Amino acid sequence: MINGLRRLGGGVVMAAGIGLGVWLVFGPAHDWEGNMRLVKLVLGLAATGAITGGARLIFWDPKGEASPAAVDRA
Repeated sequence: MINGLRRLGGGVVMAAGIGLGVWLVFGPAHDWEGNMRLVKLVLGLAATGAITGGARLIFWDPKGEASPAAVDRA
């Protein structure tokens, strides 16, 4: 159950990051000038971080846990 909730949350976070990125690329952010360009940069980095964080939640693998395929090869 916890894995399902974590993956669902990761999907939501990833979808929000993709939505923010699409809005930055295709939305009204093209007209931003001056200091607002720095805000656009920060929002772009936040979108990238959200996509990365969502992927990590979906494909989470703790360091102490080895997959069965890795154990068979050792």
